[in-house]
Amino acid sequence: MHDLASNPVAFFILCLNCEFVLTFLSYYPNFTLQTGSSGAHDPLDLRFNHSPPGLNDASVSPLITIMAILEKNGALRGTAGTVVFRRFRTHTVVQKLPERKKGQTLASRASACEFGLASTSAASIRDALNPVFRNRHDGAMVNRFNSAVYHSILGSRTAARGNRDLHDGDLDCLKGFEFNAESPLNEALKVKPVVSLTPEGRIRIQMDALHSNTDLKVPAKFREMTGRFRLRFLVTALNFRSEYYEYVAVKDVTVINGRALEAQDFEMEGTIPQGCMILVTLSLECLTRNDMDDSIELINTLSFSPAAIIAAFQIAEATPMGQSEEAKKQAWDDYSIMKGYSGNTLLVKMAELAEQAAAGQKKQRGKRSRGGSVERDPGGMKKQDVSTSQSDEGASFVVIGKRFGF
Repeated sequence: MHDLASNPVAFFILCLNCEFVLTFLSYYPNFTLQTGSSGAHDPLDLRFNHSPPGLNDASVSPLITIMAILEKNGALRGTAGTVVFRRFRTHTVVQKLPERKKGQTLASRASACEFGLASTSAASIRDALNPVFRNRHDGAMVNRFNSAVYHSILGSRTAARGNRDLHDGDLDCLKGFEFNAESPLNEALKVKPVVSLTPEGRIRIQMDALHSNTDLKVPAKFREMTGRFRLRFLVTALNFRSEYYEYVAVKDVTVINGRALEAQDFEMEGTIPQGCMILVTLSLECLTRNDMDDSIELINTLSFSPAAIIAAFQIAEATPMGQSEEAKKQAWDDYSIMKGYSGNTLLVKMAELAEQAAAGQKKQRGKRSRGGSVERDPGGMKKQDVSTSQSDEGASFVVIGKRFGF
């Protein structure tokens, strides 16, 4: 048993809630602290000798646990009073405890569903495009991409909440997205490719001539390790309503260190499946030759691995919503499945919330017509909260039957 003065850690934690400390000391001027017996990481226990004046034992717990603990590295972790300590990257941050809400309105539940729709859509795209950035991305990439997909869905000009997904979204929000903010393609490649869609529905790539010495911004250590670079263009089709994706075509353009590359103008081969949206990606890869077996190896690292979405298209009318499980499974026989995608389930949930909101609106109108008092819908949601207006803000892989290396 130790006095509070001999335990500065406990005293510091208690002082985080000044109101509690002042009240506590007025009632218990001679209290003691007892540390847990399981080691330094156990919470500290406050044990009292008697109840406060005017309060019985039933109204005051005899044991209060301090949740914030001191780690071996000196950082605090957990809750203390009205604040919470947590780790964010390499720092310890303190935040006010959030207020607990009794329940969500229909509007907030619908908004949460749509954010979940964006999150699961973004996860499926990242899974499909992993051969492009090969897990060499910055730490904030996932959140940045979730945000880009969410704003794309909110930017739909053709459908309202509950009746829209990424097929209805504004794909301009995805164009230019960098998978590695530490080595953006926009800075590494000075000559910008122009991507367009031909009347026949094919992807056309045009790029001016470039010189490897001036138009490729590659760190010196990579230039010392290799004499060859590769620009890899990939066309990926995605169908969220049938829950599949397909690598339509890939095109590699080799750039030799110290040499110029002539202007490029070509069309990507391959047939784009009906009802899909298209993402065109480009990655800059550094290659070296393995002297042991004369193979070509990729030497990109987390510090330098430029890759980005350079174009996105809604090329044709999307597959209708509400595809049956049988129709989905038939598509899965021919294409790669979006594993873990839950967007269609969330759309069904949003439709249910819209029906509840409409029923609440009808009930209110009925009370107005009878001259009675108007009660707000239990969910607190208006019809426009569900159906928002158009002004919402808010390794190797398979390509058309062939296996392509890195």
